[in-house]
Formats: sequence, C-alpha cells, structure tokens
Amino acid sequence: MKLRVRLSMYFLLVICVVAGSSLIFIQHTTENLFRSFIFSGDSEKAKIYATILADYYAENKGWQDLQSFLSEIPQIAFSGIDRRIHGGQGTLRISGYPEKTISALLSDRIAVADKNGVIVADTAAKILHTVHPASHLKYGIPIFANSEHVGTVLVGSMIDSSITGINERFLSSIVTSLIWGVLISAGLALFLGLIFSAQVTKPIVSLTGAVHHVAEGDLSIVVNAEGNDEIADLAKSFNRMIEELKRLENARKQIIADSAHELRTPVTLIQGTIEGMIDGVFPIDIPTLKSVHEETVRLSRLIDMLRELEIIESGKLVLSLETINVMDILHKAEALFASSAKEKDIALSVDPPDAPPLIKADYLRLSEVIYNLISNSIKYTPSGGRVRLRTKNDEKRAVTRIYVEDSGPGIPAEERERIFERFYRIDKSRSPDRGGRGLGLAIAREIVKAHGGNIAVTDSELGGAAFIIEMKAAS
Repeated sequence: MKLRVRLSMYFLLVICVVAGSSLIFIQHTTENLFRSFIFSGDSEKAKIYATILADYYAENKGWQDLQSFLSEIPQIAFSGIDRRIHGGQGTLRISGYPEKTISALLSDRIAVADKNGVIVADTAAKILHTVHPASHLKYGIPIFANSEHVGTVLVGSMIDSSITGINERFLSSIVTSLIWGVLISAGLALFLGLIFSAQVTKPIVSLTGAVHHVAEGDLSIVVNAEGNDEIADLAKSFNRMIEELKRLENARKQIIADSAHELRTPVTLIQGTIEGMIDGVFPIDIPTLKSVHEETVRLSRLIDMLRELEIIESGKLVLSLETINVMDILHKAEALFASSAKEKDIALSVDPPDAPPLIKADYLRLSEVIYNLISNSIKYTPSGGRVRLRTKNDEKRAVTRIYVEDSGPGIPAEERERIFERFYRIDKSRSPDRGGRGLGLAIAREIVKAHGGNIAVTDSELGGAAFIIEMKAAS
C-alpha cells in the first residue's frame, strides 16, 4: 500500500475518532445544558406556585380540595379578580401577577406534596396520594405558611425528567445541526488532509524514483533538497550518498587500473625473459634466472600487500592488544634504521618523552606502521637532512601522539588526504622502486584505524613532513 493512501487512511481514522468523540461529548453536554435550562425555568415557576400555594394553605388551613383548585387556576389567572374557590371556605388573591407570567404557568404539570412527602395534588393525576421519593423532593420548592414548612411544590421536570414533545423536537434540531456541522467539518478536514498528504509524499515519491535510478546504475540523479524538515535532510543525505558512491566508483576503477598496471609490470618482465630464453635471445644461466626470481618475489610481495589490505579493511584483522611503551618501538626502530640513515648522511634521533607513553596496541602491527613511516622519511629526505622520532601525551583527551618528522620536501596540502589511498603516488612518474607501490600508507592507516586511532600528515618543524599517529592512552 502506497504511503499516500496510508496517510489518507490515517487522516480518515483520526477524523472519525475526533468527530465521533466530539459529537458524543457535544450532544451529551447540549442535552444536559438544555435540561438544566428547562429545570431552571421550572424552578422559577415553582417559586411563583409556592407563593400562591402558601396563600392557599393559609386561607384554607390545609390542602383540602387542592386538586380542584389547581384545575381552576387558568380561570382564576385570567379573571384578574378575587375568586372564591369552589368547594372551599377561603378566598385567594392572585391578581397581583402579570397575565404573561400566569399564562406561562398554565401548560406545566404541577404536583404538591405535604410535609410528609405524600402527593396531595397532581394536575396529571398520575401520582396522587403516593409518597414521592425524597431524592425528587429535594429539587422542589418548599412551601411555607406562617413560617411553617407545610409542603413542597414540583413543576414540570421536577416531577418527570423526560423532556416534553416540543422540547424534544427543539433538542433534536440542535443535535441534527451539530451532526451536520461535524460531518461537514470532518469532510473539509479530510479534503485538506489529502492535499497536505500529497504535498508531504511528493518529495518521498521523487526520492523513491531516484533510488530506482541508482539501483539501475545511474549515479547522475540529484534530488531536490529544499527545506529544513526531515525529508529535506533525507534528500541531502541521499545526494551526499550519491557523491560518495561516485567517488567510490571512481576509486574502484582507479584501483582496478592501478592493480592491473602494478601486476602487469613484473608479469611482462617475467614473460618477456622466459620467452627470450625459449627463443635463445637470453641465455639460460643463473643471472637470468635470478632476475626472473626477483620479479616473482616482487609480484608475490604485491599480492601479499593487497591481501593484507583486504583483510584489514574487511575487519578480519586480529590484534593482540597489550600495554606497551611506545619508546621501546622507537628505540628499536632507531637501531634498525641507523645504517640506512648513515648511508644517506641523515641524522636519525629519538627525543626523550616528558612521561612514559603507554598505550594499548598490537606491538608487531604498530611497529609495522612506524617502520613504514621511518622508511619513507629516510627515502625522501635528502643527504645531510634529519629524521626525528618523538611522542607527546595529551592528558586532557587521554591520547598519545607519535611523531615521525623529517626535513625532506614535505607533502603539498592538497595531497595529504590522498596519500593514504591505495596505489596513490604524489609523483606519478616515479617507478615502484623509487616511489613505492602506494600501498604502505594505505595499510598503515587501516592498521591505526583498527586500533581505534587516527593518522594524519602535516608540516614539520624540521621543514618537511610530519606524520602523526594518535592512539588512546592506556588507562
């Protein structure tokens, strides 16, 4: 199912839940408020009845013939004069009430309970002479005659909580209007939600199409990365990934070309020498066979280095970590390269550290890295130059730095990142014998990375290059 359809379904689900719950809540609240409104009106009417009935009780010394009196209230209300109650012994004056007020009372059901809760009058004659529940009586208006509680009057909703027909129709019209309002609002919200979901999914659809192009090998695709939201960040990351894939693809092609070139040279020499020996051009003697053997050794070393680099980069390199003093490696290197440095009249020295540089590392692998850097420094430092080895502890970052510095020609800033790529040589015209095969520094970097460290090159105080290995200090 497409994302746009799913979003639309989610919108619809949310709208239905919100609209349904809102409708239930509003309907319930409206009905309660409407009932409260009716009850408040009945309460005001009951207060008027309480005054009339208090006069009645005082005149008649009780509730005798009250049922008949309540049935004659319409005639009394419109006469506007004193009327003697039929069958009674007293008189009742109600002409002081406005005609509209009295008229409003006439359509309501009225019930009167005595002080014991017994219904003594009911205009509907449904609960006459029954004991009304105290829970209902508490909503009525008490009747006082001569400061004595003589009964309770209940009007309309105080007697029966059900809504009358006209009120029911009015409430139904309100609920119907609410339903239509909620449905129209839900429809409008769904319509807007579909529009917004289309806007949200549009860049995702574009990104999906771009991914299909990349899967087919097209790395020229670029997606629009405008905006500051997460989708824009995703698009930017995608574009960066494309650039990285282009770089890796170019590097892969370069590696294949360089590997073929590096392998072709010794293979061509071996093939040419052997063919010459077969054709009688070269004699089959020890010197000739020795030259063939040297080329096979070079070819074997190149293959071994490629295999080693592949093992390190694949994460299969096994390190024997131990706490070592870097100075032990540097002093051993100083003794090992002393003769090579002397041949070129190069001063090879080791500076004493401020504190013992202790690190967790594989002794043999770290030695391999340092020896490679020292060999390169001696190779490219001119006669009469200097190569210096030293360490420095950074206690704040808990790292130890190992420096291999020389007074050679240095390395241009634009080349400093690329020298750690396999087969890369600064001077393309150098032969493998002079410039190396471009694998030593690549292997050195991967070994340092396997230790969780870092290797970089910068300018040296001696005027040449300074290779810096940064390793975590032993705790």
